Amino acid sequence: MKVEKDKVVYISYILSSVDDNHQIVGQAPATEPFAYIHGHEFALPALEQRLEGLSKGDSFDFTLTPEEGFGEYYEDNMIDYPLQAFKEQNYPEELLKIGEIVPLQDEDGYPLDGVITFIDDKIVTIDFNHPFAGRNLNYKGKVLDVRNATPEEIIQGIVKGI
Repeated sequence: MKVEKDKVVYISYILSSVDDNHQIVGQAPATEPFAYIHGHEFALPALEQRLEGLSKGDSFDFTLTPEEGFGEYYEDNMIDYPLQAFKEQNYPEELLKIGEIVPLQDEDGYPLDGVITFIDDKIVTIDFNHPFAGRNLNYKGKVLDVRNATPEEIIQGIVKGI
């Protein structure tokens, strides 16, 4: 069976940053594969395009540009907040450190995670870029299985079982 629309696809992969000497930035081993419903934008569109037409047992090895992957890195997505605002909201002080993920909301109330990149006695700088933004990323892996998605899976967008 080939990878095509309305198929559940199981893949194992190693994701590495080409720009950082192929440092591994993510993976889905065969014991815990990535599963998604093909053709419904549950995976990166460029990833789906590259997997289209492959079958169980096929290997893949390709690189995505930032535009194809997680977007460009934008300095405008680095926002300074007053440290006092966190204190007024009783934000746990032990979580106010560089590298911590801060759950916030945008102006419409949607959740938005950022990473603290700088703190001093007045300012907390939070980076809202995707962690992989601006990177050329290499996917290397294997199609472990392909099956028909059930109508329930397609409606809910959730893969049931392995």
